[in-house]
Parts: sequence; structure tokens; C-alpha cells
Amino acid sequence: MACCPRFQGGERLNSMEDPKNFEFIGQSQLPENLPMFPLPNVVLFPNMLLPLYIFEPRYKKMIRDCLMGNRLLGIILLRKGWEKEEGEPTPYDVGGLGQITKVIKLPDGNMNILVQGLVKVKTLEYLQVDEPYRIARVEALTDKFEPSEALAALAQRMVDMFKRVVSVRFEKPEELVHSLNLLSNLQDIAYFVVSNLGLDVHERQIILETLSGEEQVRKLIRFLIRDLAIWN
Repeated sequence: MACCPRFQGGERLNSMEDPKNFEFIGQSQLPENLPMFPLPNVVLFPNMLLPLYIFEPRYKKMIRDCLMGNRLLGIILLRKGWEKEEGEPTPYDVGGLGQITKVIKLPDGNMNILVQGLVKVKTLEYLQVDEPYRIARVEALTDKFEPSEALAALAQRMVDMFKRVVSVRFEKPEELVHSLNLLSNLQDIAYFVVSNLGLDVHERQIILETLSGEEQVRKLIRFLIRDLAIWN
């Protein structure tokens, strides 16, 4: 399917350098037919930059088709146990809408691409499930971070615990802490924590599917408590 390597040298194919080229505003911007990319090891969050190595013929066709249009695609995680399924494996309903911001065509015909996460989406129905690739109708999902003293206290606890975790997990945690300190929006902070916490992909999926900001923070705190117990 795909993996997440460092970018290798090659021919740039319709490359875009500005990852902020597309700004998601609302449901009306979603295409009626969204190409869906099921992966066994990736969860795409809004604002996340995801490098992917594309080598399967049908997904190379999908990327070429995306480049001819709005460059949008859905990234969806395959459910646990997908390896034992016959035919097309089953993905989760909730995934991430992303836009291809860079493409490098390699000498062997494979591609390295960079995808920027834009918004969470839920699959409503599949319009095509097999060859050449999945196409779905989706709806946008919005996290609800409603300001309150309780949420502010939980968020501060999450941030403090995250800093403690990275201080024991990484030799040079300063860069991560500095990047975290630059964020002021709680939603962005939560996405930053989940992207750098080293969670199992199915644990990340739990956070992706949680739309309540307070519940997201509470779940992240539970994961942080577990990590602190392991690393201390």
C-alpha cells in the first residue's frame, strides 16, 4: 500500500510548495466523490503533514487522478484484524481529509507525496469499493472545544504531563517543547500532543473519533499517565 519514508530525490511532478494552499471552510467544499486511501498504519489529523511512498499501481493512478483535480483525498485506517479478511479490508468510518501538497516521481515510476491534513471526515457511503480504488461520499466532522475553567485546567495538566513525558523519552526535548509553546489554540495543542505521543495507531483513531474537546483531553491524559508509569 504505502509507507512513510524520508523524501528521496527524483522528478517533481506538479509539486506545490505551500501546504496552506487549500483552506477548508465548510461541507460545501467537499467533493461529491472523494478518493479514499486505506492504510494499516496511519491516522491523519488536521494540520498534520504526512509523507507517503506510493508504489501500488492503483494508488499511483489515484494520485495522478487527484493531481488533475483539487488534490483532495481521504486517509482512513484499516480496522484491527484486516489481514485476515478476504477481498477488500474494512476501514474505520472516520478518517482525515488531506490535500496533496508535494509529489516527487521516482526513476522507477513510484512516488513520494506529502499530504496535509485539513479536517476530520466520516464516510457516509462507498460509491466504489474495488478497482481501481475506493471512492466515497463523506461529511466533515468538527471538534467541539467549548471554553470553560474545567477544560482549561485539564488542558494545563495535559501540557505539563506531555512535557514530563518528552523530557524522559527524548535526549533533546527542547525542540518539541518549543514548538508546543508556540501554540495557543487548544485544538492545535491536542493534535500536537497526539501526533508526538507515540500512541498505537488504533489509540490515535480513538482520539480522531472523539469530537468533544474535553473528552479528547481526558483520554490524552490517561495515555500520558500510562506513559509516565512506563518511563519513570
